[in-house]
Amino acid sequence: MTTVVRAAITGIMPPVLFPSLDVALPVLWEHVRRLPVREAHRDFIRICIGPGGGQGVARRLAQDGSWSTTLYVGDMTDWTAHPITITTHQA
Repeated sequence: MTTVVRAAITGIMPPVLFPSLDVALPVLWEHVRRLPVREAHRDFIRICIGPGGGQGVARRLAQDGSWSTTLYVGDMTDWTAHPITITTHQA
């Protein structure tokens, strides 16, 4: 059996199966990077799923097969929450 990665951003990117985390992270980042996200929050998300990031996500997936955080799109007074979820599954 092989392990696949399921990744989604609620309301932005439907769940997609990827062959590995290395393939999933650039796709997630591409969906996030141009959205109107406050700079400090964008930096956090970039560290998690952006270029050169992903080590913490990989550790968490190895521990219990899932990782999630919430992406807040918009400004301080008008924003929407979009959970980012990544899980591993046996294929």
